[in-house]
Amino acid sequence: MNQTLKGIIKLTRFDEYIWFVIVTTALGAAAAGGTFGWQWIVALLANWTAVGFAFMINDVEDAADDAMNPAKINRNPISCRMISPRVGYIASYATLIISALLYALLGTLPFIIGVISLLVGFLYSWRRVRIKSMPFVDLIIHCMMLAGFQFLPAYFAYTSVLNDKFWWPFIAIVSISMYGELFNELRDLEGDLKAGVKHTAAVLGENNSKLLANLLLAVGVIALFITLFVVQLIPWWVLILMAAIALILIVPPLLRVRRSQNMVQFQGSFQVPVQIAAALAMTVGFMGPWISALLGIQ
Repeated sequence: MNQTLKGIIKLTRFDEYIWFVIVTTALGAAAAGGTFGWQWIVALLANWTAVGFAFMINDVEDAADDAMNPAKINRNPISCRMISPRVGYIASYATLIISALLYALLGTLPFIIGVISLLVGFLYSWRRVRIKSMPFVDLIIHCMMLAGFQFLPAYFAYTSVLNDKFWWPFIAIVSISMYGELFNELRDLEGDLKAGVKHTAAVLGENNSKLLANLLLAVGVIALFITLFVVQLIPWWVLILMAAIALILIVPPLLRVRRSQNMVQFQGSFQVPVQIAAALAMTVGFMGPWISALLGIQ
């Protein structure tokens, strides 16, 4: 594999969103009463590429700044000169086009939402606008760009009306996504303050940001609880499978927890295992009945 191809793959940063996009897409499809099929697959591919574009264009636009940050220079393939900015832009816009075409296959409404998602992903990082540097607006845009705009196309790929199962999972994922954005801002707060970055955490300060983050997490958890146990959007056997996978994946980081870790570091140890568990269990939940029907098993 040559360096350019390696650089483009690194630019996608797919390992940072591959799991949570499965979760948000699956929740959208489940809320609409959708089943596994071509709509589910296309919605997932469209959402993966849309989020991928947002991550890619972010690194392209931030390459000059990342080159001066020891913590980020090697993460960004343009900053460490694996690929040129031109290659980065070409790869980013090619991903945008692929995503838009995939959304178009799902219908008019998913296509419109998908295009809005792609536009927001661009404006979030484009240096002339840079929404991510607008305090409080960054939270709202982030929760839609990395959660709501995956849920909505998957939902409207199956139906054009809002049913009674729509709101609770939607509130859950956008609240948890806003929590995730504040979590990331708190994690990078020291370096961002030195760089003069003005996002929500920088304006609120560390203590107020932690308070808001925990409030958003609480709202998200309550909405998720209602989604799972009141609305019962996900079958019980899928929840049990999810819990079993999460337990297996969480034990290793739990054993590595150090007393010196702060709350941000502690919570970060469990985010990815939980995402993986939810993604795997929900995928099995969608594919299980489809496979059974395909094999003629009742």
